[in-house]
Amino acid sequence: MDLSPSQRSLFLGLLFIATLFSSALQAAETGSSHNLFVLDKLDDDSALVYRANMVTRDGTSDLFFGYVDGNYRRKLTDHWSVEAGYRHAFLKLGSGWREEYRPMLSLYWRGTLFDGNFSNRHRLEFRYFEGDAKDRLRYRNESVWKSRKTFTDYHLTPFIEEEFFYDITGKELNVNWVTLGVAKKWAKGKKWKLGYRLQSQKFNGKWENRHLLVTGISFFLFD
Repeated sequence: MDLSPSQRSLFLGLLFIATLFSSALQAAETGSSHNLFVLDKLDDDSALVYRANMVTRDGTSDLFFGYVDGNYRRKLTDHWSVEAGYRHAFLKLGSGWREEYRPMLSLYWRGTLFDGNFSNRHRLEFRYFEGDAKDRLRYRNESVWKSRKTFTDYHLTPFIEEEFFYDITGKELNVNWVTLGVAKKWAKGKKWKLGYRLQSQKFNGKWENRHLLVTGISFFLFD
């Protein structure tokens, strides 16, 4: 089978990543994160934003976390926007599920960096838990860089994401993750992404790593 230079580059790159990924995952914690994103534009300055997520551990065998949310986003300037919303989350504990009620406030900056599109998000989460768990306030900061150029005949767009979580209540940085991947628009207003995430989380004063397969589907609804 004859492959074009770009197809050979893609094949060799995926083969290298798969080999590296397989070696790194020997006796390591693994999981997956699957995401749905919907943006429903109301006018030039506002939109409704919906998200859903499912997370597994032990590869894909144990679904243990998920959420759905709804948000209102308002553009302030060409670079700044704000978002207010509510997220309902579920965490598997033993044989049952604990619910979390999470109002959220976010501030976004969007611009360019290194010939790509760059965004930084500040978010405050007011976390109220079912049962006797202590309510908490958390700050999250996410940076996303997306290439303006595509590569290979499949027009894939590389991206990098980094996010850290600071528990204001406990005065502790306890989660950080870095995601590398590619995305593709397969139709007007529709996009998928596929990536690898190194997730670091602090348990009982010790940092532990988990390697995640990340997938996502996005829908952009415009009149």
